[in-house]
Amino acid sequence: MKYLPLYNAINSYAESSPARFHMPGHKGKLSPLDVTEVAGTDNLHCPSGPILESENLASHVFGAKQAYFLVNGSSAGNLAMLSLLKPGSRVLLGRNCHKSAISGLALAGLDHSPVYPDENGAYSVETIADALDKEPCCAVLITSPAYNGVVSPINEIAKVVHERGALLFVDCAHGAHFAFSDRLPDVPSAADAWCVSTHKTLSALTQTALLLIGESAPFEREKVQRILGLYQSTSPSYEFMLSIESAVLAPGDWNSHVSRIERLREALSAIPEIKLLALGDIKKYDLTRLYIEKAGMNGYALARYLEEERIICEMADSRAVTLITTPDDPDEWYERLIGALSRLKLTQCPFGSFRSSLERSRGAKMISVREAVMGETEQQPLESAAGRICASAVGCYPPGVAILFPGELITEEAVRYLCSEAASGAELFGTLNGTVTVTK
Repeated sequence: MKYLPLYNAINSYAESSPARFHMPGHKGKLSPLDVTEVAGTDNLHCPSGPILESENLASHVFGAKQAYFLVNGSSAGNLAMLSLLKPGSRVLLGRNCHKSAISGLALAGLDHSPVYPDENGAYSVETIADALDKEPCCAVLITSPAYNGVVSPINEIAKVVHERGALLFVDCAHGAHFAFSDRLPDVPSAADAWCVSTHKTLSALTQTALLLIGESAPFEREKVQRILGLYQSTSPSYEFMLSIESAVLAPGDWNSHVSRIERLREALSAIPEIKLLALGDIKKYDLTRLYIEKAGMNGYALARYLEEERIICEMADSRAVTLITTPDDPDEWYERLIGALSRLKLTQCPFGSFRSSLERSRGAKMISVREAVMGETEQQPLESAAGRICASAVGCYPPGVAILFPGELITEEAVRYLCSEAASGAELFGTLNGTVTVTK
């Protein structure tokens, strides 16, 4: 039986049959473990008991100096990491970042320079070093793994970042499980701070994550705790925190799961016209994440076909579908997936008539992210927005990567790309009834 300090404390309180003259109003009827800050349950915002003990155990699991429970997801982690920097600082920002990182720039009052990943979503050591040499920054924030499971060499990147006097932050939201098998990519422990979503690939409740502070980071616990207080609820869910603890300290058998995914990948690769993303070196991609292409069919059409078979994908794009797998998957689901793809006939659905890249669609930077987001704005139809200054991140969700970036001119290419994706079935974020937010 795993040692779960927070669960033991909360369960002990629940089993004592207290008269609950405190929040929440259901008084334990919905769940006896849904409590608030009373004697023995600790306090997320200034932990000194079982929450702190559980966070310390989590830090050892991930090879970090400090760990903090997040009840507002990795979005809160991205906001907090950027808010640890001095206002006005310049950040080298990976342009396949999650939209929460853009919010972090605005809220923390930071400037930024962009850096672009390769076609698979990874950053090389040389790309980061060259970008910092051209325009020095106090910190770097990149996403790894990308939504398709491709991983950047974070520990090597950390070396060149630190040599140039900068800090390295990593949005590792989709890599929480890397700590639990040597057959998966490395934990980015050489970074100064990184966040992982315990609900994306581990077994925690939705909206849970961890912020991890590396050994090289100059941040004191008091400052990190204070910054997190800006972005976390003052009434955090204890059930959320209990699920983080359980997911991290009792994560399941990931080695066995990797073995069965290897068998699944072999079976899928044997199906005619089916292609899986695989980079050879398991340290370069997460093989438990399936990025599946079907010849002659775009990802949105493939996702719709699979939905008809009651197989629900995590994401679709113009190329492929993305499926997240975990030890909690029943084997029957894999048999169903193999059967559905084996029965799929070639359909008359083009692979994608228009594709763009983040770099090609980027417009000139006109004002800061904060000025754009916080200033006076108006709505403009997306189709006629080219030439205006964007005031809100706009892109496809998932994965939540911004094609239109606040403070930049909206380009014709970006408009064509977004309209094409929407017409193919993508869901856009940052739009309102077909309009985007622009500066006045």
